[in-house]
Amino acid sequence: MKIINFILFPFLFSISTFAAPTWYPMPAEAYKFGQLYPKAQQLLFAFDYGHALVYERLLQNRGLITDPKEFEKKILDAVMKILKNPPTVKVDEDDIAPLYVYTFPLMVDTFDWSHMLHQFVLDVLATSKDRGPAMNRRVNELFIDYKKNKPLAITDVCKTMLFMDGQFFSKDFRRQYPSFNLLIWSYHWFQIKLYEALLKPTKAERDIAVDQVTNDFWTLISDLPDSADFDMMPETRKEAPNFYKAFPLISASFDNNHMLHDIVSDILASKKVPSSEMRKNGIDFARMAMDPEAFKSNNCGAE
Repeated sequence: MKIINFILFPFLFSISTFAAPTWYPMPAEAYKFGQLYPKAQQLLFAFDYGHALVYERLLQNRGLITDPKEFEKKILDAVMKILKNPPTVKVDEDDIAPLYVYTFPLMVDTFDWSHMLHQFVLDVLATSKDRGPAMNRRVNELFIDYKKNKPLAITDVCKTMLFMDGQFFSKDFRRQYPSFNLLIWSYHWFQIKLYEALLKPTKAERDIAVDQVTNDFWTLISDLPDSADFDMMPETRKEAPNFYKAFPLISASFDNNHMLHDIVSDILASKKVPSSEMRKNGIDFARMAMDPEAFKSNNCGAE
């Protein structure tokens, strides 16, 4: 993995010289979630692998896919094998999806930086002996550190769904590849539900809740697209109300991250986006994800 220790300091760089972000120093809690819940942790590693694989195959076959259903079935089979035999360590996207990493450099680094926060929040919630103010304070300390890396931090101002669904290429991915889309939404559902499960007060309750979320995930993806009945991207406010109440800004940032994943999927799948414009679109939308004014919602938290 490429390493650059600029973290926690503002850093400006050119479009052609992105480097993989590194959280330095690592939180003391880093990856402790996986020690307690290895099956769930390995699924999270597999999600990263699966995302990258789908994106790489879409790029490699761009303009050549004559049968989207057959293409989806073939790649879905490959992803399911990864989920059932997940990696035990975090994979490097450069090795899995070099064309995707090259085409969407800022997007990839933005995702990597946000996924580190996802991971470390899980680690704190899983291991904190204090289940109240001290735990919440520690999670918010991590979020402060995350936001200090301004060139990569996704905003904590909630955005309208028009950010994801109001573009000229929006929904092309879910129309062509409904099972892929629902698989990715199931990934995001799993991540969100883990936060809620880990807020349980006792270790025994957390163990049961994490097992239940994991079992429910397998049910969701058991017979795609029919088994996952999402009409819209899962949102933290609805799927993890206690986590949302405790950490509304982090929740908004995570939801914005998940919308950005849908945007990348649509760019890759849409025939309306010229290949020559994909890199620029990736950079533009990554910057919008960081911009608190872009697609800002006036109804954050409203039912």
